[in-house]
Amino acid sequence: MIESRTEPSPASFVERLAAKARALAEARGATLIAERRRDPARWRNARLLWPFF
Repeated sequence: MIESRTEPSPASFVERLAAKARALAEARGATLIAERRRDPARWRNARLLWPFF
């Protein structure tokens, strides 16, 4: 008999969670650098405002 699973494995959940955390950390780091430089373009960079979209 063939068996299959439709739910994702816990390892893939951890990998997705780590990828989201990495994206947030990168966006936060870039935002801090732009804030220190007083760069007005930081408000027009969608990657920094919404890192998950």
